[in-house]
Amino acid sequence: MKNFLVVLTFFSIAICTAQSQEKPNILWITCEDISPYLGCYGFQQAQTPNLDKLASEGIRFTNAYANAPVCGVARTTLLTGMYAPTTGTHNFRTNTKLPESIPAYPKILREAGYYCTNNYKKDYNSSYETDKSLWDESSKKAHYNTRKPGQPFFAVFNIIQTHESQLAEDKIKEYVANGDLPKKPRINPSAIVLPPYHPDVPEIRVDWARFHDLITLMDRKVGELLQELKDKNLEENTIVFFYSDHGGMLSRSKRYLYNVGTQVPFIAYFPKKWRHLVSYQPGSTEDGFVSFVDFPKTLLSIANCPVPEKMQGKVFLGKDKEAKPNYVHFYRDRMSERYDFNRAVTDGEYYLIQNFVPHRPRGRSTRYGYTVQQNWRANEESFANGNSNAVQSQFYQPKETVELFNTKNDPWHIKSIAEENESVEKLAELSQELDRWMIEIRDIGCIPEPMFHDLVGEGKKYATIYEYAQSDAYEIEKILPIAKLAAQGSLENKNDFLAFIEDSNPIIRYWGAYGIFRIAQNDTTIQEKLIQSIEKEPIPVNRLIAAQALALSGAKEKAFEYLHKETKNARDGYVFLFGLNALQYSHTDEFLTKQDWIDFKAQTFETDAAIDKFGKEYSKRIMNDALALWPNRRVVD
Repeated sequence: MKNFLVVLTFFSIAICTAQSQEKPNILWITCEDISPYLGCYGFQQAQTPNLDKLASEGIRFTNAYANAPVCGVARTTLLTGMYAPTTGTHNFRTNTKLPESIPAYPKILREAGYYCTNNYKKDYNSSYETDKSLWDESSKKAHYNTRKPGQPFFAVFNIIQTHESQLAEDKIKEYVANGDLPKKPRINPSAIVLPPYHPDVPEIRVDWARFHDLITLMDRKVGELLQELKDKNLEENTIVFFYSDHGGMLSRSKRYLYNVGTQVPFIAYFPKKWRHLVSYQPGSTEDGFVSFVDFPKTLLSIANCPVPEKMQGKVFLGKDKEAKPNYVHFYRDRMSERYDFNRAVTDGEYYLIQNFVPHRPRGRSTRYGYTVQQNWRANEESFANGNSNAVQSQFYQPKETVELFNTKNDPWHIKSIAEENESVEKLAELSQELDRWMIEIRDIGCIPEPMFHDLVGEGKKYATIYEYAQSDAYEIEKILPIAKLAAQGSLENKNDFLAFIEDSNPIIRYWGAYGIFRIAQNDTTIQEKLIQSIEKEPIPVNRLIAAQALALSGAKEKAFEYLHKETKNARDGYVFLFGLNALQYSHTDEFLTKQDWIDFKAQTFETDAAIDKFGKEYSKRIMNDALALWPNRRVVD
């Protein structure tokens, strides 16, 4: 009997040791551009049987968020486990150079023995886009099937059917012709329950109905991936995550810091073999906050891999699970051809948005949506014809500097309560929290993108914008309150702004000029100070923002001379892009000739082509649009 117990103990230890060394397979299924419009989230018009079943067997997260409402910025956060404004990857799109010290979870998984595949979208918004050491395979054919026998896998499959581009009329016709979608929408467009920010017009109803057809198609693709696991007898050894890369996808959702742009569906499935890693029962829900910055740390933890200290999120599953956060933070910056700078924070009930450049209306920020979806065009046409109500018109009007929404009472975020007396305490709490977070993560958003090359790069003290922002040279504690003051644009701060444009710190000079732009005061003293500032300013983007302010200070023709010269002589793609924006937002583009726009299109740049790629690329959208409208001009504000 004693010998039997010894043998039994030996085998028990051996089994436990083997289990501790064994690693689970992990499958991430990502879709694009959807808010939680699934049956398992209570959306009554949904037809998503595969995801509903996965939720019934797994964990459904009710407060899951993308930290950014657009793919590239959200995905760089997912890749690194770091906030994009920390690494300098917050503008969309960009090719920001990252130092080797910035983590990327696939590298760590590969070092731990995982076979890592990505099928196939990357969109990492940084130099990691071309880093071949991230994946064993990354292509449309990448699959875990090609791993070695017994090797654990981590696989990402990205389902594109719900991407905003797929709602284009020609794409819908193609899906119908291939039998992927019904000839008529499954949901009668007249039965669609429209959000209050959309006018009730046929084109918008049809797009909403077809959007739900695409979600059903996406669900079918999810089912195929899950069935493949079963067919290969991998289901009981594979942890599955399903999530969308951000919210969406019709106008006023994707790209915008409303709840509909940031909240995502997220379901995690743990087979019985690995259920000891979580404290949930199948079919349960989790109401605590989870955001993309948390995913890499959690992934590495449940895979029993080392977690880099630089990662900024929290582990939300597994034996190393951390305390739930009290807040989630969000960011939005340049979206393609239009510069912007917004930050947001939520405590689950209230949602605060700080707009640092509020003069730019949301609905005029990019033309891409108008080229691929009829709902964008119909929405704008309704507003232009005076048929939109006050709520629907907000999208095309300048933003409030600070917005506060009660998400429980106002899930669509259509009525800001920031000015209401009962909001004073909550407004102060969330504003203080947002400031604290921005300073803690050393938010690079305060630095205008066209200034990056003046601060960092070859031959300079700092090689990357990340390294600069982590140094004492970046005085964010001093800069942040000045940026907020500039956004308010109060005339009583005129002398402060005039002092700021004389500061030794170029970032402070920038925000001083923006504050003067916001004042928009016809004042000869301001004109003189701005001209003096422009003449001695060594930083191109600071000359541009000062000239933009000059135009609204009563010297429009002189401002145009400066803006035209700076834009024409730009040798950096992002300076060029900013110059085109400045011409339009100063309304001095009315002085441009058709030949000016043609000459702009022929412009070349001297700085690193990889860095400037998107500056020139997105500038083309503005130039092509201007020429298509000629002799009319694009209304941008």
